[in-house]
Amino acid sequence: MNFAKWVSFSLVIILIYIIWQVKQLLLLALTAIVLAISLNILIIQMGRFGLKRKYAVPLSIFCLLGTIFLFGSLVVPSLITQFEELSKLVPKGIDKLILELNNLRDSLSLDVVNALPNLDQLLSQLQPILNELISRGFNFVSGFLGILLSSLLLLALTLMILVEPLPYRNGFIRLFPQFYRHRMDKILIYCENDLQEWLTDTLIRIFSAIILSSFVLFIFGIPLVWVQGFLAGFLVLIPYVGPSISVISPMAIAFITSSWKPWFILMFYIIIYQIIEYTILPKVRKHRVILSPANVIIGEVFFGSLLGILGLFLALPLTIISQIFVKEILIKDILDKINHSDS
Repeated sequence: MNFAKWVSFSLVIILIYIIWQVKQLLLLALTAIVLAISLNILIIQMGRFGLKRKYAVPLSIFCLLGTIFLFGSLVVPSLITQFEELSKLVPKGIDKLILELNNLRDSLSLDVVNALPNLDQLLSQLQPILNELISRGFNFVSGFLGILLSSLLLLALTLMILVEPLPYRNGFIRLFPQFYRHRMDKILIYCENDLQEWLTDTLIRIFSAIILSSFVLFIFGIPLVWVQGFLAGFLVLIPYVGPSISVISPMAIAFITSSWKPWFILMFYIIIYQIIEYTILPKVRKHRVILSPANVIIGEVFFGSLLGILGLFLALPLTIISQIFVKEILIKDILDKINHSDS
């Protein structure tokens, strides 16, 4: 390896080290990009009605700020109150669930009981994992002041990217050699298109989960319907894991008053997510981003372990971007050309 290659290799290692040190800032920037792309969808829809972009951008910003203000003043106080009540009811339901499990355990044979792990063993194994996820996800935004500053920084980055996206896009493209910049521009277009499709699908999933889960809980007479429906919609952002977590609180509360309601709630929650994925989305959305379950799970494990709990919520967009980069750069531009040259 000559001197130039050694220098290039060293620069790549230094770049990877720098990226690792500022990964939380990069995660914040990616969140801002996702929000800017979601607002850009609204701007595109306004443009279809004849509104020019120079008017659509401030109007979309006004809609965003207005939504944040209304949500913070009207919805958040009610949600906080209901979350406080939820935090009191769920432990009671979990205690009832533990009692039911202990009764079931006592009815089993001794050999089966010894083979099963008890709750303390499970919690002791899960606790370090949960602590690691939370610490990695919130080190950057610890404390009220950190959360406030991070939120303001996120909002400022989103607005700057939305108002003038070209300087940031061109600046990123210029990080690559001149011969590859046109190709990188196309790859970024692929990423933007797929992220727009994913955002549209996600919004449909969120609203569908909120409405359907709230309806089911209302039918079964479970209290705190809207806060649990909102929780179900919010946790849709974490595929597979989120829906599993969202059913815990309604089942726990149902255990307080009934022994059969929790299992019906579990069954209906499973049906809800199946309806969303295989009935609502295919009928509403003809063009969707399709990711294999294996890629989604690998992305959740990788980005969750790397970036903490925030990485779990951004696992899907990160997986979409990673999949495009691997396909277009590693496979098409490197491996395929190497194989072609060898043949």
